Amino acid sequence: MFGWQGKALRVNLSNGFVEEELISENLLENYVGGCRLAKEVARLEEVSAEKNKLIFASGALTGTGVPTGAFCSVAGYVSLQEDILCAPLLLRFGPELKCCGYDVLIIEGKAPEWCYLFITDEEAKVIPVAEMEGYTPAEIEEVIRSSFSKWYGNDIRIISIGKEGEQPSGLGGLVTDGLLVNYSGGLGNVFGEKRLKAIAVRGTLDIKLAKAAVFQKIITDAIKDFREKRNKLFETVHTVFARLELPLSREIHHGEIEKKACLACPIACLHQREGKFLPNFTVTFCFSELLEIENMEDALTLYDLCEKRGIDPVALSVTGRMLIELAKVGKADVTLTPGDTKQLVALIEDESSLLHKGGFWLAQHYQSETLLQDITKKIDTTREEIFAQIEEAGKKKAVLEALGLCPYALLAFPYDVIIKAFEAATGKALEVKE
Repeated sequence: MFGWQGKALRVNLSNGFVEEELISENLLENYVGGCRLAKEVARLEEVSAEKNKLIFASGALTGTGVPTGAFCSVAGYVSLQEDILCAPLLLRFGPELKCCGYDVLIIEGKAPEWCYLFITDEEAKVIPVAEMEGYTPAEIEEVIRSSFSKWYGNDIRIISIGKEGEQPSGLGGLVTDGLLVNYSGGLGNVFGEKRLKAIAVRGTLDIKLAKAAVFQKIITDAIKDFREKRNKLFETVHTVFARLELPLSREIHHGEIEKKACLACPIACLHQREGKFLPNFTVTFCFSELLEIENMEDALTLYDLCEKRGIDPVALSVTGRMLIELAKVGKADVTLTPGDTKQLVALIEDESSLLHKGGFWLAQHYQSETLLQDITKKIDTTREEIFAQIEEAGKKKAVLEALGLCPYALLAFPYDVIIKAFEAATGKALEVKE
């Protein structure tokens, strides 16, 4: 098998049992990777509230060296949403898991005490860490990496939860190598239900390609073309941002910043300042338009709190807006003034507040499903503005997600180049179904 590794790793936290399983080639060809594959595995595993599992699935091109090919998806049953939620993971966790030899990771059972899972291409083991309860994601990463030599520890990729994931909350999200995972609200609590504080991976295996020489030429030519046109790409993105009128985004990302990239990505759309990630476009939009935060310092303080507690900033913004609107019509007994970060922080620190119920619960409880739909649609519509000039953008983005690519690849690389890369990597033609 080429492109894929063809194996899944199953870990039972209850007894520490670890088993490798072969993945049928038919399953991979039909679902390719990403959320489509993760949700199909969840269906086959009969994942539910009573039989919850965490499913990680990489894309066919994840880790192969295709530009922006670093995405991996994680899925699990989120009780407060009464459904299986799937979120994309950026940076390097997916490629590293694939270099351990696995396209899919299935985690079941519940550990007797807090633990983390450590996976390499030689072994996988559940390590008890009762003392990690209450640790921030940054503290967890430090403890895990310091257990090894510096050169080895720095190459370990980690996904973890904070305090928010340790308790029932619709805001409990994931953090991967210091970066908050957008749209992961509730998945952190699946980790918490299993007493799983983190997953650490370190792989050294190669990914075999069907036509390595052809693949290499496709990628080399694509990168060369991108470098010649990169200024046009950035001008396009900046024009979109200007049209959307997001002064908070410009303020946050102005000045001395360090660009950070996911594996093999020349775009480098992630930014850091003093070693800490800054909120990306989606988060700054949510803070600005949903929570009505106008001050940069307030926005950065809130984002820092989200990182420390392991809160999905998108879920926080959606839920916050829900409470603002419900309070206006007298449905929710809560004080949350638009733009008042102190009030919002107080609600976050009050673990019994309605904020921790999450947007879906609020919509169900107060019969405000339309309000929730309008809020989420506002986010989606704004994100789609970036791809407005691309034909069939929605369909193409779905294909990229399954392949393990960031949707921003559509702005930088011709779609047919990506399809050709898939065929060179796997030796198979990509059939796109409706």
